[in-house]
Amino acid sequence: MSRPSRTPLRVATGTAVVFTVVALAAVLSQHGDEPTMTPAPYFSRTSSGIEPYKPTPEPRATSHTSRAGERKALSEREIIAAPSTTPKTPHPIATPPADIRISFYRDCTGHAQQCIDAGALTMYAGRILAGHNFNGYQWLSRVPVGQEVRVIRGPLAGTYRVYGHLRIGRQGGSIPTFRGSPALVLQTCEGSGTGFSLLRRTAP
Repeated sequence: MSRPSRTPLRVATGTAVVFTVVALAAVLSQHGDEPTMTPAPYFSRTSSGIEPYKPTPEPRATSHTSRAGERKALSEREIIAAPSTTPKTPHPIATPPADIRISFYRDCTGHAQQCIDAGALTMYAGRILAGHNFNGYQWLSRVPVGQEVRVIRGPLAGTYRVYGHLRIGRQGGSIPTFRGSPALVLQTCEGSGTGFSLLRRTAP
């Protein structure tokens, strides 16, 4: 059996190629020369006057109260406690130390009560050392006669010896007259009154 001839197929394929080339040439001839690419114009934010976007932050609410503003009222649990004139738990020392050496006191002549109320051992009137009995100074008026007391520094520095005591039935008021002209007086409260230990200087 003989194979069919391929000549008609080859002729048809060649004819189609010829028509395609002719049609493409006609289209290109209508648009002129070969097309060219046109570059896009250069764009600059500076030259165009357009600034980059910058978000504006919103103001934050302050957590404190300004002086011009109204302050928040205190609640019942936030009421400020007033200072007490006497401690809730007193710490009196009734018995004087065996070796009395006074190394610190405040010179508060002219405003002695303020320093005493602050809990300090206080010098006033040039020769008196005073302190509240509930601040640990109850022993000041109870130093035994004959006991030696040393003041280490300050205007009262020196060595003293107790020669007597005095008690008055009041707290405050004018300074009483001390017998024997003491060089140093130790003072504290005794109940509703005031007690004093009187001392003479034995050495500078």
